[in-house]
Amino acid sequence: MRQICFLIAALCLGSCTSGTQKKEVERVADQKYTVVSDSIYSRMPGSMFYQDGILYWHDVFSPEGFIHAIETGTRRELCSFGAMGDGPEEFSVPLLSLSPASGFLVNDGSKKLEVLYQVHKETGSLSVSAREYENRQDAVRFLYLANGDKVYLCPNASRPFYVKPNLGEGKYEGSFPINEKIANGFDLFQGQLVYNPVKEVMVYSAFSFPYMAVYKTGKGNIKMDAELKPSVGYTLTEGELHLDPSEEKGAMELGLTKDYVVTLQRDRQVEGEAPQPRHARDTSTLPHSLFVYDYELNLTRIIHMPFPMLRLCGDAQTNSIYAVAVNPEFMIIKIDLE
Repeated sequence: MRQICFLIAALCLGSCTSGTQKKEVERVADQKYTVVSDSIYSRMPGSMFYQDGILYWHDVFSPEGFIHAIETGTRRELCSFGAMGDGPEEFSVPLLSLSPASGFLVNDGSKKLEVLYQVHKETGSLSVSAREYENRQDAVRFLYLANGDKVYLCPNASRPFYVKPNLGEGKYEGSFPINEKIANGFDLFQGQLVYNPVKEVMVYSAFSFPYMAVYKTGKGNIKMDAELKPSVGYTLTEGELHLDPSEEKGAMELGLTKDYVVTLQRDRQVEGEAPQPRHARDTSTLPHSLFVYDYELNLTRIIHMPFPMLRLCGDAQTNSIYAVAVNPEFMIIKIDLE
């Protein structure tokens, strides 16, 4: 039997009195930007990360040197590192993140391998240290908190996040966007998980529909601090949840700055519905819009760029955001949100 269900919640955090008019969101069409690199030679640039003047980007299809490190001040590539394979320091299922202290972490989702790469900007040389960590087969994202706790995003578990303290037993925490026991949570609840070590908060956003949540982090636990939970129409069929075809997709990418949570997604009011791709990896169908929220998830503005964008990351120390843009080739740009 098909059961039609609706997840009804406020679009923005907090209560609203009836009759309150929605404030018109500012839309910015003349945003300035600078080019960090126009030498992104990749069939598909993957995730991006920024820390201490170095921008890291993932070359998804490269078996050798799949992480590239660019010094943003000089715009030069410092080095590349990381190898796919079955060797002692090679990766089968790389899970990418920043070390809250310093450096770039690659963990393997299929074995107990963790490698910390520290890039020396002056010389472009690398310090590499490998160790074992507790890998989880059900995790699709992984990161360290500033206090040393580990957080795994597990979309098919009883709760979305497995939190493992530096000392002690781990446990599942957090809340899924939809409170239904379903068999296809692994597909439905995948998304981005990004950490701001300065504010000590992490933000989760879903790919399948426009859901976001901000969590404050503490020793051995996390606590939801804000949630963006729009109404979503769906059906339940034989234990699987299927979103209505007309539902809007969630954010493609997520970046955190000092004051803002920034998402890359389509502004349907301006860009219209997403066209059907003409071929695999058709970049012309990518969104042009950056949605800028505060950390209470109030939408402050929408920035429309003149070209499609693919990836996003932020600087936790400032309000700078970095994006992989398509103009018409891949390039990395920097946008100041001040």
